[in-house]
Amino acid sequence: MAHSDITPKMMGLPKYPDHPIPTWEKFCNDYKSYFFNDSFSELGRCFVIMVNGEAVGQVNYNEINRDTKHTILDIWMRSEADCGKEFGTDAVKTLCEYLSRKFGILEFVTTPSARNLQAIRAYEKAGFCKVDLPIEEAEAKYGHKDYTDSVYMVKRVEKGITI
Repeated sequence: MAHSDITPKMMGLPKYPDHPIPTWEKFCNDYKSYFFNDSFSELGRCFVIMVNGEAVGQVNYNEINRDTKHTILDIWMRSEADCGKEFGTDAVKTLCEYLSRKFGILEFVTTPSARNLQAIRAYEKAGFCKVDLPIEEAEAKYGHKDYTDSVYMVKRVEKGITI
């Protein structure tokens, strides 16, 4: 995530002075052990994206909100060479289907930077749409944003059917 040729498209100087590359300690604080061992699946989980037996990225969800039936998703690709091949889009679609079936999630949220047009396009291909709400309302409804210019994007499903 933090040491790949794609890192400058997501974080760090010069393009993202507001979103520095995390230290190992910061990463470990954000991604507790349950993200990797399924011990508390309702708190979040990471999945490796495998293509032909090779890890090309990861997709994850954060804590599941049972009241609102939503969760926040994120994805990282291993390198620029793995982008634009639909791997991420397919992984996000698959994760949404899985979470909808397993936990009854009806709304999926992601907050990429407006500067990351490649990520926005990938989420749009996976069925996400930009939320047309003032930023304060979006933050109140969906939670914290990652970037100063985060774009709130949502994918809604109804009983397993994308709407």
